[in-house]
Amino acid sequence: MKIDSSYIIEKLNNDNKGMTSSVSSEEDYFELVKNREISEEALIADFKEIRLRIGEHMKLDNVMFLFGNGASIYAGSRDTKEFTLQNFSEMEEFCEIKDVLQNINGLGIEEQLNALITIRAYYEIVKDRREVAISTLINMIKKDLINSFVNSIDYRKLIWHEVLLRKLRSFGCLNKTQIYTPNYDLAFEYSLDALGIEYNDGFSGFVNRLFDPRTLVENNKTSLVKVHGSVNWIYEDGHIKEMQPKFENGKVVVNDTQPVLIYPTSNKLYQTYSTPYSELMRHMLNELESGKNTLIVLGYKYGDDHINEILYKALKKPNNIFYFFIYGNPENCEFIHDVSSLADDMPNINIISGKILASFDTFVKYLMPATPEKTDEERALELLQKVLER
Repeated sequence: MKIDSSYIIEKLNNDNKGMTSSVSSEEDYFELVKNREISEEALIADFKEIRLRIGEHMKLDNVMFLFGNGASIYAGSRDTKEFTLQNFSEMEEFCEIKDVLQNINGLGIEEQLNALITIRAYYEIVKDRREVAISTLINMIKKDLINSFVNSIDYRKLIWHEVLLRKLRSFGCLNKTQIYTPNYDLAFEYSLDALGIEYNDGFSGFVNRLFDPRTLVENNKTSLVKVHGSVNWIYEDGHIKEMQPKFENGKVVVNDTQPVLIYPTSNKLYQTYSTPYSELMRHMLNELESGKNTLIVLGYKYGDDHINEILYKALKKPNNIFYFFIYGNPENCEFIHDVSSLADDMPNINIISGKILASFDTFVKYLMPATPEKTDEERALELLQKVLER
């Protein structure tokens, strides 16, 4: 199945339930929804076909999610596309490398960090004193990434995370749900705790929460696997520990110690070969290669080669069902372009694109089933059975 925003736009226009005007674009849709000119009944009905399909596949052995930063933006997490070196270039301590910053400022954060790491290596080789300024800047960028982007979430606004978990509980599949995420934030931990849901996250212990990947294979619990680390993971006394965070006015307050993270640089592929990331990635692949699984990927930009490689390997298993959501244009994404060519011959691959269908709140509200809904055919068969029993 391959569908985009035009699917729901066409259904809404055909049904025209209570709408004062037609929908011609994604922008029209969001404006009409904002102004409540489209009824909830109409939206629930028009998303039904996809919801039924997902609900049927949630009956498989495991329900697996891969959520990227797009799942946290509604609660205040900032997109790293907004990152700029402009503020740093105006600092006096970086005046001697101002020309370097001006040359790379238009790049994305990963490309900027890669450039700075390369320049630092060169300065180190030629014994250039500017190497110190570059090293200082790299550390400041990493702190800014955490403070200004990851920790910008307002944890009081995680309504859709909680609704998602409530729906999974109502559906009766929490004990076979696995949530994977490259996000550093604590959105899912906070929401799981708020609902009193026990979960495995690869750590064991109470006073000292130490990394122990064996806990991930415990049955009958929700799993939360953070493949790029977390803001509350630290390295101490030769161990990776999970620290208890505090929350003040909806913001997370964590220890100032350098967190254990895979930062967005070209070195991230090599970091996945070391503890704890190698164990987490291996667990994800093992789970996808065993049993019959439904994997839903949403809010992820398909920009991490090591994660994409696991997805490519999992595609070889025909018993798995895949839902690849992409918020932007699928033609601009190499991974989706590759998978799209397979989808024509592989009915277990579903590609759902566009700002309407691939937004986290739309998915939770209208595409995520709360109970195993019955199709019209199933209801008809039940009615027939009752008639025959009379």
